[in-house]
Amino acid sequence: MTYFDFHVHIDHYPNPIKLAKEYESYKIYALFVTNLPELFEKQYLSYQNFKYVRLALGYHPDLTDEFPLNHDLFDKMASRTSYIGEVGVDNSRGKASNLQKQLENFAFITQKKYNKDKIYSIHSRGAEDEILDLLIENDVKNAVFHWYTGKISTLERIVERKYMFSVNVNMLLSKKGINIIKKIPQELLLFETDGPFTRFENKVIRPAQIPILFKMFDDQFSNFTETAFKNFKRLLLLRELQSKLKT
Repeated sequence: MTYFDFHVHIDHYPNPIKLAKEYESYKIYALFVTNLPELFEKQYLSYQNFKYVRLALGYHPDLTDEFPLNHDLFDKMASRTSYIGEVGVDNSRGKASNLQKQLENFAFITQKKYNKDKIYSIHSRGAEDEILDLLIENDVKNAVFHWYTGKISTLERIVERKYMFSVNVNMLLSKKGINIIKKIPQELLLFETDGPFTRFENKVIRPAQIPILFKMFDDQFSNFTETAFKNFKRLLLLRELQSKLKT
């Protein structure tokens, strides 16, 4: 069985290259999300020879005040990857002072010049409806909601658009998380660790544990591993076809 991890912060581990090599040795596909265009640029060359690890161009909303989005650099780096993440909006406390700037940044990141041949890994905490409205407005084709925690009514709207969800073990271990996963159609489910920000058995998650985590999902949701990997392959194929249509 082939496994994958659709959202992991490799550069937040103590030895990122060592971790990437672990993904390679276990033959686990990994989407290495970044938090700034500057970090993507810094690490780009180091990860080009990996077969299973792919680098995503990101801009985390939590960094909005500290690091204004460099539009020119984002534009330059976007041509070097098929993946954009982690990006989005965070209004989890319902009173973000920079909410408008976050929305402007996300509108820029999802504009049509990028979104036709990119796959997005999206942070949407506390701003799920605003995120969805911008995705629809910009006609984004391939969006994956990372660690969704929002309303079921918004989830249903996301499902109508056939956007996907990457779920992790923290969700599996909470009643709210399980309820959300149950509401997602199987054909829209993907797997993530969000490592190192999730733990399993009181340890930061590493690639060796991923088959165990998939088994935990299989125990709760029939054929999760097989279905999620089929969804993953289908998502990549759709992106490839859209890229060819664009040219």
